[in-house]
Amino acid sequence: MAMMIWVLGALFLGFMALYWLTPLGVPTLKRLGGGEASPDLRFGYQPDETYRLLAHYGPAGIAHFRRLLWIDMVFPGVYAAFFALLTLEWAQWVDASPAWAAASVGCAIAAGASDYVENILLMRVLGALPARADATVRAASIFTRAKFVFSNLTLAIPVAQWLVAHLL
Repeated sequence: MAMMIWVLGALFLGFMALYWLTPLGVPTLKRLGGGEASPDLRFGYQPDETYRLLAHYGPAGIAHFRRLLWIDMVFPGVYAAFFALLTLEWAQWVDASPAWAAASVGCAIAAGASDYVENILLMRVLGALPARADATVRAASIFTRAKFVFSNLTLAIPVAQWLVAHLL
């Protein structure tokens, strides 16, 4: 399992570098959006603001966003598996109860699954252009929020377990 964690960790860092440090990633999309973050990087969004941003992107920005979403069809599996395996290692290391381990692993998997649904919905929004798909934007926003909540819970659960084990 340790080797798999290292491999997934390297893939995770590679994706993060691609997204945040190269012209293929977020910096270019942010520039095309006038400095605004894409919907999948916000904690929720509404149809009107999403369509204003897409109009600001123009065809080049929409094509770039679509490419990022396609790349992001691999990343959630990588980070969900990476964090699930890390939390299993953590649970064994601290002798956490199965409930703590299951909660943390479950949140990692739920974060990845929410990210996949978000991506699919945002691809549908882009595929419907120039027509609006307001209900699809709202649904994507719900899954974006879920992605953020579950991702943060994945990291917070080991801290909460430590606090419970050592302070109560």
